[in-house]
Amino acid sequence: MQFLKTITKLLLIVVIALGFAKGSSAQVLWTLNDVTFDNGNTATGSFTTNSAGTSILSFSIDVTGPASGAAFTATQMVDAYLPNTIGIANGTFSEYVDLYLSSPVTGAGGIIPISSGYDCPGCGTLIINSDTEIIGTTPEPATMFVFGSGLLVLAGIVRRKKLLNA
Repeated sequence: MQFLKTITKLLLIVVIALGFAKGSSAQVLWTLNDVTFDNGNTATGSFTTNSAGTSILSFSIDVTGPASGAAFTATQMVDAYLPNTIGIANGTFSEYVDLYLSSPVTGAGGIIPISSGYDCPGCGTLIINSDTEIIGTTPEPATMFVFGSGLLVLAGIVRRKKLLNA
C-alpha cells in the first residue's frame, strides 16, 4: 500500500512538472491594435513569438491606406529588433514599419503600449492613442494540457482509493 502511495505521488509530481514545462514553452500570439499613422495608413494583423519573446515564428501583417507608396503586405519581420521593437518590411526593405514598445514582449503575453513608430517610405509617424498597443495571448492548448493532466491524476487517485477500500 505504501508503494502505491509513493508511485501516485511521483506520478503527480511528474505530471505537474510536465504541465509547467508545456505551459512555459507556449508561443505568444501578438495582435496589433489601433496602429494608425499620420499619412492615413494603418497596420493590422498579428505575429507569433517564442516563449522568450526573442524570435518571430509566424506573422500576417498588412499596411494599407491612402499613402499607397508605403502600403504593403509584410514578407519579413526582424528577430533582432525584439523584444523592444517590432520591425516589419516587404521583401526588399523598400517599404517598412518600425514600432517601438513601451516595454519588451514576454512569454506571458499581456497588453504592451506602443510608444512611437513610423511607416516608410514617406515616413508617416504613428498616432498614439490610449489603445495603440499590441495584445499578447498564449494559446489555449497549454492551459488545457495542465488542467486535463491534473484531472487525470485526481481521477486516478480517487479510483485507487476506491479499489483499495473495496
